[in-house]
Amino acid sequence: MVGDGPVDVPPATAGLAARSGAEPAGAAETLLEQPFDGDSLYALRATLEAHASRAGLPDGRVMDLVMTVHELATNVIVHGAGSGRVRIRRVDGALRCEITDAGPPGAGTDVRAGDVAGAGTGDAPDDSAGEGTGNAWGDRAGDGAGDGAGDGAGDGAGDGVGWPIRHGHGLWIARHLTDGFTLATGPEGTVAAVDFTLPSVSVEASPFELVRHDRGSYVLLELTGPLIEQAAELINAVVGDIASGGRPRLVLDLSGVTFWDAVGVAALIMAREQVRAASGVLVLAGPAPGFRERLDALSPTPFTVYADRDEAAGRFGTESGS
Repeated sequence: MVGDGPVDVPPATAGLAARSGAEPAGAAETLLEQPFDGDSLYALRATLEAHASRAGLPDGRVMDLVMTVHELATNVIVHGAGSGRVRIRRVDGALRCEITDAGPPGAGTDVRAGDVAGAGTGDAPDDSAGEGTGNAWGDRAGDGAGDGAGDGAGDGAGDGVGWPIRHGHGLWIARHLTDGFTLATGPEGTVAAVDFTLPSVSVEASPFELVRHDRGSYVLLELTGPLIEQAAELINAVVGDIASGGRPRLVLDLSGVTFWDAVGVAALIMAREQVRAASGVLVLAGPAPGFRERLDALSPTPFTVYADRDEAAGRFGTESGS
């Protein structure tokens, strides 16, 4: 793998149908309303997957939705009333999943961890948000949030009724893996709402391209298109090949990334670990601000990120080239 040029993308998985999730602005449609308890979580996951896929959410984001709702429902069961209800609606070009805990309500507090435009970006609510609300969603809901780590934050909430925030679970996932997150407590219980944006065109049918540019002192990989499963496989194969030569120096240009899911983010994290294992350096260039914030939140350790490929090239003491 020498020289500049595109790297072939493996064939798309058979059976992926083109989908379009575009909806007129303001449209609202209830797609699912279903109760759940500890005995029905498995069935709930299957139902969520079927409805989200049918609504037009790309496969990778379907899995993100299923994982997020499952985690929130589990916290209702473990820390709240023991049962609840899930509702999915199509609202303004997004799937909104509302998870209701009908347990003992708090004092009518409305705790917001973001909105459709800003949630999941690593911004934390006020540290006191939700403390003492007396249900599964509130107690210590602000502890350790927003720093992309949160390890141990809220572990073992003292009164047994709080919902702790732990890295990779429940509220942490809802904040960082979704396109919108709100949390409200009122007289009838507590509702967590998470949003997943529906793409206007089929993501699976959109092309992904990886172009390699050898710059002498480093290698530039230019990524264009949706960062999903097929892209992840290609990225890790190419980076593994480069890392096999020892002490690689890589710039991943993400300015052309049009869509992402958790599998795509995991691919970038794995690529960095491949490079580190070969005593090399990997930096990122040009990610959109929202995507960069997600990377910071979801990665165990922060990436080194530059505004563009020219700035990243300066890391290696050279020009970026054309």
